[in-house]
Amino acid sequence: MLFRIVAIFSLVAGAHAGPSAALGAYKPVSNVHEHADMMLDVKAFVSAVKEEDYVLAKQIYQKGGGQSCKSATKARTLQGFAQKDLSTESYAAAFYSVETFKSVSWWDEWFMAGLDATGPWKDLAAKVRSVALQKGAMGLMSWYAAHELEAAVDKAKTVDKRVDTIAPHAWDEGWAFYYGSGDGSGSPWEVAKKRDADFPDGATVTEAILPYFNTGLVAVRTDTYDEDKAVESMNVIYDMWTVTYLRAALKYLSITEKSYNEKAHAEGYAYYLAIEGWVASKCPAGGKAMSDALAITKKDGDFKSGTYCNVKKEMEKCYKALRISCEMMGEYKDAGVKGVKCDAPPCESEDVKLPSTLDAPEVTGKNPEDVTCEVAAPTSAPTQDASSAVFSAVGLATLGLCSLLQSWQK
Repeated sequence: MLFRIVAIFSLVAGAHAGPSAALGAYKPVSNVHEHADMMLDVKAFVSAVKEEDYVLAKQIYQKGGGQSCKSATKARTLQGFAQKDLSTESYAAAFYSVETFKSVSWWDEWFMAGLDATGPWKDLAAKVRSVALQKGAMGLMSWYAAHELEAAVDKAKTVDKRVDTIAPHAWDEGWAFYYGSGDGSGSPWEVAKKRDADFPDGATVTEAILPYFNTGLVAVRTDTYDEDKAVESMNVIYDMWTVTYLRAALKYLSITEKSYNEKAHAEGYAYYLAIEGWVASKCPAGGKAMSDALAITKKDGDFKSGTYCNVKKEMEKCYKALRISCEMMGEYKDAGVKGVKCDAPPCESEDVKLPSTLDAPEVTGKNPEDVTCEVAAPTSAPTQDASSAVFSAVGLATLGLCSLLQSWQK
């Protein structure tokens, strides 16, 4: 029997005319409240995967969790993000140029194989499967945030689309999908925050990236339009994402080699996946070295001594092509304690001079009434017993209840 979470409000998402409230330190010029709520769906997906309830996780992935809504009856979905053809956009095109990522739906194929435990996933340890899917969601959200930045740049080429509800709105969506709602927890932004702490002598990405989100926003607005500045800012954002996810790959490879850990292995693999196509398109040798080192099919005993230091050295050769530097990356603070420490000479690379930035717009926003949307519970599951079916239905019902409680608290 179809179980549905009924929308609490009939308000159509986006109907709020003015800008929504600040998301962290970023002040949008349009209403992206519901877009930021996509991170609530991500958290629900991650929670289901942690519990190894893959029926519920797949339901949220395909149909949404009812938190990020286009209307009271239509939810955004992770699968929608994963299936979108982004061939005309520079970030996605870099991935598509690499053999591993030729399919425009490669993200969807990856998630579905993981959720259904097919292909290489069928032989993975339970922990590796679960953690890889959890962290893979961060890569997908970054992927779609990039799409919105590129859409903003493209839309702004037309004069009448530079109004705040069109091109700047798309740019705001980019930040919303990167940062999420509330305190930014459970988002790609939080991944950057954690890696900033792991590499304290390098760039503080969470602080350094904000001026480029602000500058790009200014550059796609009517009175301050500057296409070159918007593209420049977008590319710096991509470079800073590279720093974050490459730090994660290096950290977890270092830990895994020192003492095999399923969780660390899966984290390193999945976080690197977020930039793997981008890196490989610009530096094939370094990209392949990292991909091979963190291959998800590897097991305890496959991480040979010296692999991490060799891969790190190979990757440092890529820094110029990736528009990053040793100074930006920094060094993992627990090398030699939790992870491997290399005896090789210190990292050396050319300095990277970041472009100038513009002041953020002066905006005061407020959030509209929250919208939740209908979600259909799974009707069948070949490998699911009756008790887990009940659990999945209860899980979806809980999502709706949480939304109701949140609305009461506002």
